[in-house]
Amino acid sequence: MALAAAAVCLPLLTLPFVFDDVMSVADNPWLRELGSLRHLFGPAYTPIFRNEGFEPLTFLPIMLFGRAFAWQPWGLHLLSLLAHSACSWAVWRLARELFSEERPALLAGLFFALHPAQGETTVAVLFSGTIFSALFFLLALTRFVSRDGRDGPADKALTAGLFLVSLLFKERAFPGLLLFALLPFLKKGGGAAELRRRLPELLAFAGAAAAALLARLAAGRVSALSAADLDPAFLFAKLAAYAKMICLPFWISPVYQKTAAWGDAAGLAALLLAGAALPLAVKYGGRGGRGYSPAPAGAALAGLLLLPYLNLLPVADLAEYLKSVFVSGRYLYLPLTGAALVFGAAAEGFAAEWRRPASKAAALILTTVLLLVFMGVSVSQRLIWRSDAAVWARAVRLNPDSAWGNYMLGTSYLEQGDAADAVPLLEKAVSLGPNRGVLSNSLGALAAAALMQGRPADAERTAKQALRVWNENYDAWNTLGAALAGMNRFAEAEQAFLEAARSPLTSGAALANRELVKRALSERSGAGPRKAGK
Repeated sequence: MALAAAAVCLPLLTLPFVFDDVMSVADNPWLRELGSLRHLFGPAYTPIFRNEGFEPLTFLPIMLFGRAFAWQPWGLHLLSLLAHSACSWAVWRLARELFSEERPALLAGLFFALHPAQGETTVAVLFSGTIFSALFFLLALTRFVSRDGRDGPADKALTAGLFLVSLLFKERAFPGLLLFALLPFLKKGGGAAELRRRLPELLAFAGAAAAALLARLAAGRVSALSAADLDPAFLFAKLAAYAKMICLPFWISPVYQKTAAWGDAAGLAALLLAGAALPLAVKYGGRGGRGYSPAPAGAALAGLLLLPYLNLLPVADLAEYLKSVFVSGRYLYLPLTGAALVFGAAAEGFAAEWRRPASKAAALILTTVLLLVFMGVSVSQRLIWRSDAAVWARAVRLNPDSAWGNYMLGTSYLEQGDAADAVPLLEKAVSLGPNRGVLSNSLGALAAAALMQGRPADAERTAKQALRVWNENYDAWNTLGAALAGMNRFAEAEQAFLEAARSPLTSGAALANRELVKRALSERSGAGPRKAGK
């Protein structure tokens, strides 16, 4: 199982740093010093990457692998390869406990290891936190099922500790607490009596969740529980989109994928396919030696762990990204464990319906072909990330009305010095009515394009638009300073550069620009002609 997962991850070793890895890993000086470990649980554990909530343990393996492999991209991508391999083994191990049979457990593990939707989670080093979170959650879940509440207090504490580690890698495993509370009702002969029997463990899990939440709040993150962030407006559209990514994963868009408010035909077909597979899985999945039916347990796991991405879990720091019809493959990493269990049970049911030997052989061949197709698509999904332009070109091709995709493709062209191709994409991103961050960044990129094309007045006007939308767009402050300097308005330019220098992301360029402005002011005043001549 681990080797199968490693095989589809081999293309990772050829990739550069992608997505946010350039600024958050490659150019993050905090990760170079092991002394920064003491900051991992504090509000300043990284000045560069602070938008994904409280995930202190994510940076620990990155720091260790970075030092071991001299911060080469392939060495850090190796971390993701090994983590995905370990997680795929953990899925098989959980499935083996639930099924008590080898074949469906193997099919479930292979489904998880080879599924194309796993591609996105493995390509960025920063996303390794999602993989490790899933790994420790699955280890805790497997212990919860296999120990059956009959171990001692120390072992129960260890199981809860694994859950706590999972939450410190990635906060989005919080709904797992609901799954542990539901499992006593999914066991044969279970119910309120079983819930009472498992109450000591459940209280330990609740304590772990409370500790993780308190740590987040103490660190000064924006995380909080608030009913105001519940937004089920796009629930059906998101369900259809995630069903398509699970059941028909052949047109998966990199990063954020936008879907119609009521889903598209493929999404509706995927929902019907999932709806047909679940009864078959329940009927033939049986019950393992621990008394659990794998299919309902898998469906519960997939559904509950998707709650944050359906805006049905009130976690404040996810609202800005998820209050829309955006979906993303990396949000499926752990929920795909549940889908894998349903797949293993449904495949067994499919084979059971075909009773003749020839039919059983056909069912086996069909399942094998499907997994091989998954493997091929999964490899191709990872190879897309060889260049930013290829990633975002595919995203726009599959989602032409995605503001995020148009903005990112436009900025990738801009970074290549191609302002002519960048401008139409950035203008479209603005016209699509994106959220505040994408709108401000798109306008800031348009200002940079105007500057590149020798239109400083247009650059000034557009940069100021970007700052009216979001005053903390430090790239826009830097562009505004450059535009003002280009019109010899040096005093105003210096103030803009000083504002841009407040952010670690832009401080280097802004301070360098400020020095140029100071030199120009000095030359203009005649105070230092000899120094300028030097």
